[in-house]
Amino acid sequence: MGLVKIWDKEIKGKVYAVGDIHGCYNLLMSNLKKLGFDFENDLLVAVGDLVDRGTQNEECVTLMDEPWFTSIMGNHEELCIRSNQNQAIFKCHFEHGGAWFYDLDTQTQQEIVNKLKTMPIVLELDYNGKKFGFVHGHIEENDWEEFKQSFDNPSIRGADQLAMWNRDRLDTDNKKYTHVSGVDAVIMGHTVIREIFKRDNCYFIDTGAVHWGTMTILDLSKI
Repeated sequence: MGLVKIWDKEIKGKVYAVGDIHGCYNLLMSNLKKLGFDFENDLLVAVGDLVDRGTQNEECVTLMDEPWFTSIMGNHEELCIRSNQNQAIFKCHFEHGGAWFYDLDTQTQQEIVNKLKTMPIVLELDYNGKKFGFVHGHIEENDWEEFKQSFDNPSIRGADQLAMWNRDRLDTDNKKYTHVSGVDAVIMGHTVIREIFKRDNCYFIDTGAVHWGTMTILDLSKI
């Protein structure tokens, strides 16, 4: 899987975006049923961090097998993937909700890692006559095409890390960041906030499912 994915499958129904799920599988499914999600035709796009902190992490990984679901990579997926690289990453993962992963046998761990590795870091999707971008934490550039190209530019190091870990665009005092051209809306998670936050055409939708039980599922037809 490439770092940037352009959605190329037919979308028959509506498209929704969900904030960080963090192991809250039952909460997700109950919320989808409440809003009348059509599992045969609708598409749900997750902004990453399917796992860690919550209790139903393996169930959340199985979401990736569902035709109605897709997700970009969050920093917690990256921690799972890289946890065996060095002690510092392992410690960071374990202490930030990843203990569940180390209770699994080695084969199951590897199967999960292989599945998580298929996630792109950036997703672009055309829906309802608009272009939507999805990235877990941050978009550094104010131009969508430049942002996508940064992942292919060897002179730009750490584009993936900025996208998954940074939070600077949330700071409205930072005038470096403006409207992102070349895309109608960018949907992000990563930073826990009490309610959806919109800056220019960027939407932050991690409203603390694992902390307060308040999971945001955004109907993209209303943007």
